[in-house]
Amino acid sequence: MSADKLRDKANRLYTKARFMTLLGMCAGLVVGALFAFTVIRVHGLVPRLGWGLISLWAIYLAYQTYRWNWPAALPEGAPVSASLEFYRSKLEKRRDHLRNLWLRTRLPFCFLGLAMVIGPGLIAALQRPHILVNAVPFFVLLIGWFVAFFTMKKRQQRTLQQEHDELRAFEKANRA
Repeated sequence: MSADKLRDKANRLYTKARFMTLLGMCAGLVVGALFAFTVIRVHGLVPRLGWGLISLWAIYLAYQTYRWNWPAALPEGAPVSASLEFYRSKLEKRRDHLRNLWLRTRLPFCFLGLAMVIGPGLIAALQRPHILVNAVPFFVLLIGWFVAFFTMKKRQQRTLQQEHDELRAFEKANRA
């Protein structure tokens, strides 16, 4: 990998990180606002608290997305060592972000809110088991989301490891 290619990769990483951060922030704020609107429309204390918890979680996630992922810009015409350090720091930040993603995103709060929203309906449906059939599509989608989440996380980790390996090879080539 040449120095120009390293600068180009660092700039592409910066652009992608900035776009994904803005996208995540906007999505979190829009979802949070929609769920906050749902709080007003829902009847029943437990579902209302559940929607409120999910809404607060989405807004929290938008803020944390900014805090964790907003990239610092690479100075224009930076030397190779600065580009190398910038690229390494961004890769390490991405790696750290992928570790313990469940706890970092406070996803258990989202699932608690979700349980508060669907729990009363499921409990009521236990009196009439034939109504539980209506919940099957939701749980199939939830299982699909789990599978997609873990698959994408593994793919991101593999890609990140490949980029780390390329960076190490570049450092070894420049030392020799």
